[in-house]
Amino acid sequence: MINPFEILPPNLFNLFSTQGYTTLQRHYMAILLRIYALAEFNRFGLARELVIAEILDYLQSADAGGEVAAEMEQQEEEVSLLPTGEGLGAKGSDYAAYLLRRLETTGWIEREQHADYSETITLPDYAFTLLEALRKIQEQKPHEFTGQLYTAHQLITAAETNKDFSPALAVTQAYENVRQMVRGLSELNQNMRRYVERATREKQVSELLHLQFDDYSQTLGASYHALKTSDHVSRYRRDIICQLQDWQIDADWLTGAANELALQSRLSPAQAEQTLAGYLQFVIYQLEGLDPLLDDIDQRHAQYLRTSLRQIRYQLGSADGSFKDRLAALARQISVMKDSGEEYLPADAPGLRQHPVDLPDLHSYYTPPQRRAPFMPDTVILPTLTPEDLATLQALTMQDVTQAFSPNKVNRKVIGFFNGHKRLHVTEIPSDVRSDLHWLTTIVAYAHHPEVTYGLEVLGGEPVNMGEYRIVPFELYKV
Repeated sequence: MINPFEILPPNLFNLFSTQGYTTLQRHYMAILLRIYALAEFNRFGLARELVIAEILDYLQSADAGGEVAAEMEQQEEEVSLLPTGEGLGAKGSDYAAYLLRRLETTGWIEREQHADYSETITLPDYAFTLLEALRKIQEQKPHEFTGQLYTAHQLITAAETNKDFSPALAVTQAYENVRQMVRGLSELNQNMRRYVERATREKQVSELLHLQFDDYSQTLGASYHALKTSDHVSRYRRDIICQLQDWQIDADWLTGAANELALQSRLSPAQAEQTLAGYLQFVIYQLEGLDPLLDDIDQRHAQYLRTSLRQIRYQLGSADGSFKDRLAALARQISVMKDSGEEYLPADAPGLRQHPVDLPDLHSYYTPPQRRAPFMPDTVILPTLTPEDLATLQALTMQDVTQAFSPNKVNRKVIGFFNGHKRLHVTEIPSDVRSDLHWLTTIVAYAHHPEVTYGLEVLGGEPVNMGEYRIVPFELYKV
């Protein structure tokens, strides 16, 4: 792999270094981002006059004329210092031209002069990449998972339905989407850890509430919600892995896909086959190993919520921030306002909450208890059931019994009796179960059910006394 510093201009990052006692890093950064916004969708380059006007607009809005003049003087350029806070005046074009020369010298922009002596400003390829990353940092937008895993799933599973299916393109694009998704998950995990640390450092309740409901919910909350709903990994992972594993063991498919990739790139068929095999293995390995990362994200999310709410409760209940002290401080402030002659609260003050006063009525006074007549139940009359009603009641009763004693429930209860042994005599069954004839007969009846994992074997000998009844001895065994 080539070292990036072997490609980038040697003075590229010197633009953001400290220039003596003057630091213009933030101004250079803002100007570069403005130029990048203009050049992003421009097809023919930017006119020099347009870039100069954009720089002048920034210098005017940021009030940076004095700092630029100080740096120009330090660089031994002829300029008269302009006090900060005044307009740029006639020197504004000189300041903008100086900043433009600095950007060109360090390699952030390139200038092309035409036959009519007009100039066009362009951005090198590396500047587009770096400035896009800086703009993402500036916008503080959360990583979007929407559609990445879904796109990979559609690409991989489209072989059977799309006659124009390109295996090399599908694997390559699926690899890129899965790679971005995994990187985004790692980024989300690390950012959650950063928010946990911030929640422990903040001291003011207002700052904690802003961090909880504004910052975290907008920056990471949406990404976490999408990860647990629309972009859940389990919805697409199994289909992708099964299809890729089938392709891994299909030599003819690998050969055909490698030949197609070799035609699309500058790789030999052998190199293309090795690249595709690496892509397949990477996607399978990353998707199969996502569970620990997802569990860690869930734990960090829960940890942040616990930490933030605990900090808020602590600050509200601590000695210097208790609710009682806040009420006392509020009463003192109201007293000062009253002493100064202010009879009414400020316009932005919250209104007082007053509960309406109810007038007393007959139900507002104490009513002594009164003696009630004894309860006399009505006579129960059992009607004669028709055969159809009797069959319906029997069916409902059997349904209730089946729901109360399902094979799974009976099996779990019986397996818990063995305690590591292979066989269990009827006398070794817990006494509370032996005394419950209903449970005991259910265990015996379900011993021959195909969904249970135990069986029953009748033994010879005398009947076993079970309190008020005797039963034939038997043993339960694990199947």
